[in-house]
Amino acid sequence: MYYLALLVVAVISYLIGSLNSAIISVRLVKGKDIRDYGSHNAGLTNVYRTFGGLSAAMTLIIDLLKGIVVVFGTRGALFWSGLFSADEHSVVTACMIGAMFAVMGHCFPIFYGFKGGKGILIAAVCTICINPLVFLLAVTAFLIVFIATRYVSLSSITCCVVYPICFVIADLIMFGSVDLYTLAHFFIALAMGVFCFVRHWPNIQRLRNHTESKFTFRKRGEDK
Repeated sequence: MYYLALLVVAVISYLIGSLNSAIISVRLVKGKDIRDYGSHNAGLTNVYRTFGGLSAAMTLIIDLLKGIVVVFGTRGALFWSGLFSADEHSVVTACMIGAMFAVMGHCFPIFYGFKGGKGILIAAVCTICINPLVFLLAVTAFLIVFIATRYVSLSSITCCVVYPICFVIADLIMFGSVDLYTLAHFFIALAMGVFCFVRHWPNIQRLRNHTESKFTFRKRGEDK
């Protein structure tokens, strides 16, 4: 029964993740398809660079809501409802499974031909709802690379790599040891990192060719 419930959580989380916030927000605000502009990526950075703050803010809000709904919806449906006991099943693992499928949906959405965003933002929102310490560790790595290079893509790729390790470090800090749940969370986080890493492949190619754009607070096309 519990594993059937997890399957339902996985499917619903994937469908929620498949609601691409960048495509929705730009369509609502500008009446355009973000995939036709800028880097052609349906993600927050491209929205901000191409259409500015209002569209980016709406994109951010939708992604925040997606992550919150997935994590707290999983907690509520499986545990707060009394359907299952947190003493018998790991709440964190269940939420991680929901988060993994939400990230999968965001990266490979069924509604948009399996071509979506990079998945970093929704992964970050889910993580801060599940384990704030893991989020803090990952965002520290992001900021170090971003401050040093001003490449959002390289900073995000770094997060993809260190994200699974952050769960191990967090458990060592909080509990002084690791267990089978830590191992499970490591591999779930690894899968999430792989989804995001794959979606960053064009950025990796541009980084190798030294053609990747650095982050600026000016929209593309504005005078310097």
